[in-house]
Amino acid sequence: PAASASGSSIVSIAQQYLGVPYVYGGSSASGFDCSGFTMYIFAQVGVKLPHGATSQLSYGASVSRSELQPGDLVFFQDYGAVASHVGIYIGGDQFIHASSSSSNGYCVCVSSLNTNYYSRNFVGGRRF
Repeated sequence: PAASASGSSIVSIAQQYLGVPYVYGGSSASGFDCSGFTMYIFAQVGVKLPHGATSQLSYGASVSRSELQPGDLVFFQDYGAVASHVGIYIGGDQFIHASSSSSNGYCVCVSSLNTNYYSRNFVGGRRF
């Protein structure tokens, strides 16, 4: 599929929200949950996504971990959900996401795909 914006633009927009608090169900600059964050960022570049990681997993084109490019969505599976978490790949095996983890400070932050949890629970990527 043709991209509506470059991956670097998506990453640049997302990085402006580093430190914004995690808020369950949040989808605004005052607080995000994981899919609310990706929905909000992609809306800035004209891509409409639903709220919910599992719902977002059916949008765009599938890409494997080795094919990831900045601006791709990355999905993780835990708790029996099809997709329980989503973030935006920024390059260098890192992604930006609204984290509900105390170790990440309950906010928008950057994490490594190589971390045991994320590596073990990676489901796939999607490109727009």
